[in-house]
Amino acid sequence: MASHMNLTPSLSTPHASASPSQGFSRLLNGFLRLQRLRLAQAYWRTALAFSVPFFLYTITLAPTIYNLDSAELTTATVTGGLMRATGYPLYMFLGRFWALLPIGDVGFRMNLFSAFNGALTLLFVERILNHLKIGHFATLSALGLLAVAPFFWSLSLVAEVYTLHTALMGLLILLLLEWGDHPLPETLGVITLLLGLSLGHHLATTLLIPGAVWYVLVTHPRVALTPRGVLLSLAGGLVGLSIYLYLPLRYLSAPTFNYAGTYDATGMFNPVNLLTPTGLWWLITGKSFAAQMFAYQGLELWNEIVWFVGHLARAFFVVGIGPGLWGAGVLFRRNWKMAGMLTLMFVCTAVFYIDYRVLDKETMFLPTYVIWTIWIGIGTHTLLQWVRTSTPREVWPLRVVQVLVAIPVLASFILTGPQVDLSDDWSTRLRGEAILREVEPDALVLGWWDTVPVVQYLQLVEGQRPDVQAINRFLISYDDLTTLVKNEVQTRPVYINEMPLGWQDTFYAQKVGPVYRVYLRQD
Repeated sequence: MASHMNLTPSLSTPHASASPSQGFSRLLNGFLRLQRLRLAQAYWRTALAFSVPFFLYTITLAPTIYNLDSAELTTATVTGGLMRATGYPLYMFLGRFWALLPIGDVGFRMNLFSAFNGALTLLFVERILNHLKIGHFATLSALGLLAVAPFFWSLSLVAEVYTLHTALMGLLILLLLEWGDHPLPETLGVITLLLGLSLGHHLATTLLIPGAVWYVLVTHPRVALTPRGVLLSLAGGLVGLSIYLYLPLRYLSAPTFNYAGTYDATGMFNPVNLLTPTGLWWLITGKSFAAQMFAYQGLELWNEIVWFVGHLARAFFVVGIGPGLWGAGVLFRRNWKMAGMLTLMFVCTAVFYIDYRVLDKETMFLPTYVIWTIWIGIGTHTLLQWVRTSTPREVWPLRVVQVLVAIPVLASFILTGPQVDLSDDWSTRLRGEAILREVEPDALVLGWWDTVPVVQYLQLVEGQRPDVQAINRFLISYDDLTTLVKNEVQTRPVYINEMPLGWQDTFYAQKVGPVYRVYLRQD
């Protein structure tokens, strides 16, 4: 009987007929397999930190265009238009490429962009905790609390600017830690490049700059302040800030979707001239929202502070507050330089938004979530290390504590999931389509964020009902709106999402689907 022969050469047993080149090839292949194995062992946690949340966000993602800011952001991005302040040029630049993905409709793709950036944020936080040598269990439990925090999860499901901001923030902290370990002027240039780009995405990056400057100067001031260090810092920052050129370039194209301006009483849109320094500065600094900044005083301000503490507790299922405080204290004892950086970033962000008078500001605290997650990881790691050293011969105390740490993550996932799941939410598209189905030809449609941006998305992105004119009431004053309707209602159909106060003596309205048809009183 013929014997079976092993035709695969062994790395450990030399083959009599093997040439030197074959032997080298086998050694090289073996080395590469070993490196791949080491790489997989080193980054399995990182892969898990990204893939699990991304899967979770994808299966709970809004399936199409979503309302409010999401519809405006999506429409401006994919049409090459312009948003209201602060412009968000980096988001719109990246989003135009992301929107080319051949999956779902455009609204779904831009929602997926937020899911990707949310998962990317968790990846960067994992890398930060890895840099701090935080153990696997403490890292994954801290990331779990962040991943299922209600607002972080919900803002990863719709087109919004916040998860890209936290992803850039996580990368910034990583680069700063790299600077602390290897203070090269080139690293400083990359840091300022990222800061410039991040400023071009969200002006809240300015709240991170004090912490970044602190860390650079207290770690390696001599390198930072050398002529080469200063020059590369300035060059990197200027290159990053050049993303703002996207805004005047889009202005030059006369985009059909433009929220950087106002309508007058004739219905004519008057865009802000973004080719002038004054116009560009008005847009990117958010001058239209200046009245809402630092708007609280006295008891009102104290109530907002109390509200924020409660908000943070709810975000981390209450149990995350203790480990977070403990972790912040531990970090101050072990690395006061990094602790100062994170504290400055946390405090500057919290203080600004606590004193910001807007209805949806709970969505704006995500940068504080990122820092609190780092502190939770440190605090949980310290607790587990203490239990391990206190009972070196017993395993069960450590296992009990691990279970107690894992329970809040699981409980938060179970409780939060049904509240934020948008996988069956088609309401925004259905509302927009119902409006366009009901209104008469050549109609004028007026409304707020839940009405007009989705109508414009259906018109400009999907080509539905181009005969209809839609105006966002945010972009026209009350007096001009009243005059406009008085003139237009006599020549064409006019619809509005709700009747403003004070119109009762001049107009009356009739419900038509999701909106009201406006008529001029004759008596």
